[in-house]
Amino acid sequence: MLILALAMLQVAATTTAATVPAPPKHIVFLVIDDYGFGDASYKRAMYNETAPPPTPNIDELALNGIRLESHYVNKLCSPSRTSLLSGRYAYTNGMDDGVIIDGQNVDLPLNLRTIGDRLSQDGGWMTSAYGKWDAGMTVWGSTPTCRGFDHFNGFYSAASDYYSHMVGSGFDYHNNFETDVGADQVYTTHKVTRDVQNWITKKVKESGGAKTFAYVAHEAVHGPLEVPLSYVKGQCEELIPADRPSRRIYCGMVRAVDESVANITRTYKELGIFNSTLFILTGDNGGIPIVGGNNYPLRGTKATTFEGGVRSIAFVSGAGIHPDLRGTISHELMHLTDWLPTIVEGIAGISLGNNTTGRPCPTCTRRVAPLDGVNQWKMFNQLGEKSQRTEVLLDLQSTAKNKNASVTRIPGSGAIRVGRWKLLHGHVGVWPGMCTLRGPYRESPQSPIPILANTTPPWCPFGWTPPPRADGLFEAPQPPPESIHWGCKGKLPCNTPANAGLVAGQTMLFDVVEDIAERYNLAAKYPHVVHRLLKRLQVYNNTHCGGSRCEPDNAGGPLGLPSTKGGPHGVPVWLPWRGNSHPQACDTNRDPR
Repeated sequence: MLILALAMLQVAATTTAATVPAPPKHIVFLVIDDYGFGDASYKRAMYNETAPPPTPNIDELALNGIRLESHYVNKLCSPSRTSLLSGRYAYTNGMDDGVIIDGQNVDLPLNLRTIGDRLSQDGGWMTSAYGKWDAGMTVWGSTPTCRGFDHFNGFYSAASDYYSHMVGSGFDYHNNFETDVGADQVYTTHKVTRDVQNWITKKVKESGGAKTFAYVAHEAVHGPLEVPLSYVKGQCEELIPADRPSRRIYCGMVRAVDESVANITRTYKELGIFNSTLFILTGDNGGIPIVGGNNYPLRGTKATTFEGGVRSIAFVSGAGIHPDLRGTISHELMHLTDWLPTIVEGIAGISLGNNTTGRPCPTCTRRVAPLDGVNQWKMFNQLGEKSQRTEVLLDLQSTAKNKNASVTRIPGSGAIRVGRWKLLHGHVGVWPGMCTLRGPYRESPQSPIPILANTTPPWCPFGWTPPPRADGLFEAPQPPPESIHWGCKGKLPCNTPANAGLVAGQTMLFDVVEDIAERYNLAAKYPHVVHRLLKRLQVYNNTHCGGSRCEPDNAGGPLGLPSTKGGPHGVPVWLPWRGNSHPQACDTNRDPR
């Protein structure tokens, strides 16, 4: 009997081990810019009353993978991208309060190793990055090809024209260290897609056994609203009323991204590597209703810390996922910082111990904190595994001189989720103007769709976005009177006028499991929970690196300008402007002296 029992245990152990799939050999990480939480057609069955753009190819991946419905990001693009690349909360890197734009002397600290550094240098993976960088371009050492990516094709800035690729007076599209003049008049979504296809085809032919990582950071669906008219015709016209032109164009932009997903997955299938590829998709922050995005049923938009600003559309699909987890929905807590340890340690089996580049960097942050992300791979790869985190820091903007203030007087803003509870503290943006179309958008020759100056989608009071129903009837939920205070309440240092679009100077508590729309502020009902979460927020605040840009990460000195030549038709080009002018030197010295 004992021998039989031992044999049965051995068989059970062998069976369990056999059900754990092998890790993927290829990863495609898709980031869709300003993508609304409700803007994929698979969301229709999950949240009623929405009319999402048609996304059959995104749906196919999502419905055959794990849909991550409690996946958090930052409220703006640079904080999210630098968090993803570094595995650290934005407040530790000086990226917690804004977006890096061209000419701004701000970078993801150059002594921090990125996900590209770790995969290529430590694991021998072939790595590539496409589309939007937005993590700094002060020196060549700031750019993707010097930050662990073997190949880069894209732009450095936060946003550009989709056809001319102009940012102000400068052209911004690059192929590794060279200016990619061939990108001129090629729609960005198409350009990104083709370069991914070309790169993976070349790498598989050159080295069929190599492991590959493709970071595909689409500019879409960020403004400006531009898309070839063919993507708007038909389905988007049928779905969305004519008096909602911004939503129509946005729908077309989503359709173009969905086609990109189809083309990339088709190439991986043709190369015979689809079944060994893991696909990850996330937004970088919430959508913006004024430019067509929809976060329904969530409250808030991009640039706010309500769920609509920081809870993103996300899923994981493909190789390495446990077969019994395919087609499931996960409400387990996850944050964008988790992807670095999940991919590097969980999938690639690489140690996370070496956290600095070792390159000289006089103006870099000296203190190197441990990673804030956690390895979540078992949650996808094995049955019965839960999230490795119980809380997520969602936002923290503070200053060095106030970092030791009491838990009720943190200036700026902070937001944290612990279990089912979410706390918002300080100046919480509502941005009513982001829900009202105030004027016309520039038309492009490729998208001759009239945007009427007086076209006004319904204003979303107090941060709730109405569902974009196909019949054109829009009714935003009205808040209970006790759930909101417009303006300053006096709990914090506050000089915000009442009409500034802020829920300012107060503390709000929501049960975001039962109340996903954040309609009911429970702070007065559960003061002990408020106090507990404020204390947790203060723990993070005490480690804040100080200042809006966390000196000395900001090198100071004059801002950059486009170079004098090199772009298509002789226009200036955006390039790094400090340090060694030879790109291959990957200079990290940002000292302006």
